[in-house]
Amino acid sequence: MLNVAGVRLRREHALELASMLRGDGHDHTARLVITAITNGHDFVALTDDDRERILSVLDDPPIALSELRGALFGELNWRRGEGLAQT
Repeated sequence: MLNVAGVRLRREHALELASMLRGDGHDHTARLVITAITNGHDFVALTDDDRERILSVLDDPPIALSELRGALFGELNWRRGEGLAQT
């Protein structure tokens, strides 16, 4: 299991996310996920930009990634409300 933004993803779902990111041209963020899987890390450290990129590919997420979308969307709204999100 890989923790992405506080959501535990099975290996195959993390790989699906990486594929979606790569398919949308977000190679850097895809590499972060792949590297974490390959090196057996428990979590992926994401920047605000990485979070935005993941949200951009999860407009209509597969069921396995819908919790991740919800977590990132909630976090983004909270950060914006606190004035912490990049504009």
